[in-house]
Amino acid sequence: MYMNSVNIFTMYEQRENDYTNGFVSLLSLTPPVYPRFLNQLLKDHLGLSGTFDPVNFLVLRGVESYIDGEVSAEDFCIWIETKIVSGTLCNEQVRRHLKMLQAKPQARRYLVLLTPDDSGSRYVQQFLEIDPCIRHLAWRRVYDLLESLKEQDADTVFSALVRQYLAHIKKTIFEQDLAGGILKISFGNKSEVYEDRYLDEMKSGGWPLWNSPRQYKSLDGTGRKLLLYDHTRQGITVEAEIAKVVETRSEPDYPWTNEIVKWRVFDSPIPIERIRSLVNFHDFGVHKKDRSAFRNLTREQYRLLVGQT
Repeated sequence: MYMNSVNIFTMYEQRENDYTNGFVSLLSLTPPVYPRFLNQLLKDHLGLSGTFDPVNFLVLRGVESYIDGEVSAEDFCIWIETKIVSGTLCNEQVRRHLKMLQAKPQARRYLVLLTPDDSGSRYVQQFLEIDPCIRHLAWRRVYDLLESLKEQDADTVFSALVRQYLAHIKKTIFEQDLAGGILKISFGNKSEVYEDRYLDEMKSGGWPLWNSPRQYKSLDGTGRKLLLYDHTRQGITVEAEIAKVVETRSEPDYPWTNEIVKWRVFDSPIPIERIRSLVNFHDFGVHKKDRSAFRNLTREQYRLLVGQT
């Protein structure tokens, strides 16, 4: 028997708690309908070992230590810390949850960080390195898994609830949270970036920094992405994960320094036609209509450009 302590219609003061409640509520409904779903999520996507037959599905008020959610039984305990805005994980909070979790009696204990961030980013990796029991679950992974469920039996009440939850995730998280932005490269002696050799220099690791004329708020050093647009190649050629942004004034016209964790040079530039297909990007690169050197990208726009989160 599944003793559920969640209610999908419960409302909370903080929006992220509503998302936790929706997620844990749907998980609590899957065992009778899709009995293998939870084990698939935990084993295949979070790398947890063993089998899981949960008894408790708890959210916020029913869980100690102010963790957002819990899925547990006599032999395991999984705590869920939820963020709906990228780059908002707190080292002290994660360590506090971890200390409380280690006091739990279950043999298997895990802390899952459910956020919009890229699981492969250096930003996320720093939290995973705190303890082996910590896992990251991206909202995009949750979205894709639930979307596969709703397609299996589209006419059920459960599928209808899943569709509503997916729409909620897409509208609030993917279409509002920023993944980073596109910066148009300025070539020449002033910037010291030259179109005929910058890509080879990046591939060889010669660009640990990228200086910019302004501070771009979406590049705040929390794993967000800087995409470089090359007008000579009519496409995005490079992606960089930003580790830190500092006002160094090392170059008179480029006072802001973006410290790079890693570069990714695309084998083929992402063409300008794909950029212009995005909402509000139809005039990108159009002479006299687009005077912005930098354009913010939402999670959904980034996914459409590069095919991932």
